[in-house]
Amino acid sequence: MMRIEGNKLVALLLSAGMATTFLAACSINTDKLGEGISDLGNAFVTEVETEATTEAPKETTVEVTETTVTEETTEVIPTVSATPSPTPLPQRVDFSNYTDIALNDTFTVSSEEFSESSYAEGTEILLAKFEGNRFVVTKAANENVMKSINLIVDGFYKEAAGAYSRVYSKAQAEYDLKGSIEAPFNVIVDFQYTTNGRALSVLMVYEVSGGEAEKNTVIDFASFDMISGQYITFNSVCKDPKGLESALRAGLANSLKIQPKPAETEIVGDSQETTATTAAVKTPEADEFDAIYLAPGPATADAAKNSFATLYGVAGDKVYSAVIDMNAYAGFLNRYGASLYTA
Repeated sequence: MMRIEGNKLVALLLSAGMATTFLAACSINTDKLGEGISDLGNAFVTEVETEATTEAPKETTVEVTETTVTEETTEVIPTVSATPSPTPLPQRVDFSNYTDIALNDTFTVSSEEFSESSYAEGTEILLAKFEGNRFVVTKAANENVMKSINLIVDGFYKEAAGAYSRVYSKAQAEYDLKGSIEAPFNVIVDFQYTTNGRALSVLMVYEVSGGEAEKNTVIDFASFDMISGQYITFNSVCKDPKGLESALRAGLANSLKIQPKPAETEIVGDSQETTATTAAVKTPEADEFDAIYLAPGPATADAAKNSFATLYGVAGDKVYSAVIDMNAYAGFLNRYGASLYTA
C-alpha cells in the first residue's frame, strides 16, 4: 500500500481547495482554511500509517486465500465437464452403398388360403363369410425388417377380420329381428407380393360386400429393402418424385390400353373354345388413378437383368397393374433407386 507524506498531501489538497475557491468565486478565510487543512493532513497521515500497520497481515491472508481458491477452481472444472452432453442423432445412411452386394436367399415368404363361415344358430342360414389368404415373412437376414413387414401385414389382416366381425354382428341382429336376412355378407382379403431378390413389396386388399350396404374396398401397399430395412417410397428412390409419378401414370395408362382382355371361354356346340380378344375396354386415364405404387420385380432367372418392376394403379375400387422395364425411367432415379430397380 502506498504511503503519502503529510506535506505532499497538504500541497495536493491545498491546490484542489484553491482551484475550487477560484471556480466558486467566493470569499474564504484562508487562515481558518489553512488550519483545517493542516489538521486534516495530520489526521490522514495517522490513518494511513495505522492502515499500513494493521492491514499488512491481511494482505498475506488474502494472497493465501486467493491461491487456495484458484486451485479449487482448477479442480472443479473436470467435475463439471464430466456430465455428458446429448449425443447428436446419426445422419441418414446412404443405402446406395449396397449397390454391389449380391443378394441370394435373403428371405422366405409363406402364403396360406383360408375360409370361414358363420350361420344363424341352429340353422343353415349363412350370415357372413370370411375368406382369402394370409401372408407372412418366415425367414430373413434382417430380422428387424422381417418384423416390420409382418406387423404391417398382420395389422391389415386384423382390420379385415374386424370388418368381418362387424358385418356378422349386423347380420345376426337382422336375423334376430326379422327371422331372415337380406343377403349374407362376404369379406375377402388378399395379399399379393413381388420381389426382385433384394426388395419385397406387398399389395394388400380387402373387400366387404353383401347385405344392403354398398361394396367397400380398402387398399394398402408397403415396400421394403430386405437388407438395409429401408422403407421404399418415391422420395427415397428418385431425384424428382413428382416427375417419376407423372411418367409412371402415363406409362400405366398407355400399357392398359394395349393389353388384351382376359381369356374368355365360349361354349360352341358340344365343345368349349377359349379365346383372347383385344376389343377396346375402357381403362383409366393417367390422371384418373387415385394412387400409384411401384413394386420391384418380378425377378428373372438372370439376377443381372432384374430391371423389371410391377406398377399398380388404383382407380375407384379396382387395382390395375402392368410389368414395366425400369431402364426406361432410369433418368428419374437416384443412386439408391438405380441400385434397386435397374441392372
